[in-house]
Amino acid sequence: MLITSLVFQTLFVKRSYYQLSNKSNIKFTVVQLSDIHGRTRFMNGSLSNMVNKIQPDYVMITGDLASKKEHLARVLTELQNIKCRNIYFVPGNYEREGIHKLRKYTFSTKEYEHIILSLQHQGITVLENSGATVNIHNKQLFIYGFDNSIYGNERVRVSDTDLQHYDYVMLLAHSPTIIKMIEEYQLPYDLLLVGHTHGGQVRLFGRTIGAYKDYHVGLKRLGERKHFYINRGLGTVKIPLRFACPPEITVFQIGDHDKQRRTGDKNKKG
Repeated sequence: MLITSLVFQTLFVKRSYYQLSNKSNIKFTVVQLSDIHGRTRFMNGSLSNMVNKIQPDYVMITGDLASKKEHLARVLTELQNIKCRNIYFVPGNYEREGIHKLRKYTFSTKEYEHIILSLQHQGITVLENSGATVNIHNKQLFIYGFDNSIYGNERVRVSDTDLQHYDYVMLLAHSPTIIKMIEEYQLPYDLLLVGHTHGGQVRLFGRTIGAYKDYHVGLKRLGERKHFYINRGLGTVKIPLRFACPPEITVFQIGDHDKQRRTGDKNKKG
């Protein structure tokens, strides 16, 4: 019975829905995917089918596509099947390292560049300490992606003054430790999306254990404008199981949407 429960929690994806208001009357739907680690098939369908049912305007992928090089091709194929013209990606630590015969090793520059070029050839925008401006009905959405802070590659190449001019600002990173740099530079933002922690992957008494025990799971509001989301991820590392921490696809409906929200995790408003 316990094994059945563990398998279910590891392989059944929950869709977490959040309605976030904004002062600019800008409306769009964002899906966040994180820490896929080679897993593209689940009890409730393929990753692409689950995302396509949501019909997002934007898909944000916050790193760690595959733990093993041989799994990358199937992840790329799955991402190609997602019906969204606006897909953004920031690198995680598993874009610069991999596992072979249970041992971790660092990729060469050429191996890393192959992953990045493969994503770009599929029309996915890769943000490595860079930003992109998107116009939505005469409103401006700015998306800035940090390179992976696990390797110390994160850089701020936009000023707080510049960010104030946009109607909506989204920041993407792989690790939640990026919040230290964001606060140091006092960067304004509406929504910060990260992953990496897997929510602890195994949670006890509602708490994260291990290195990221001081970070929250899910949505945390840090100010009137600032929403900080840590995604539980889709795959697993170290042990191929989850407990009290199911994999997730997160959906953010920005602005007031007329369409009815589907049932997912408990809805929260920011």
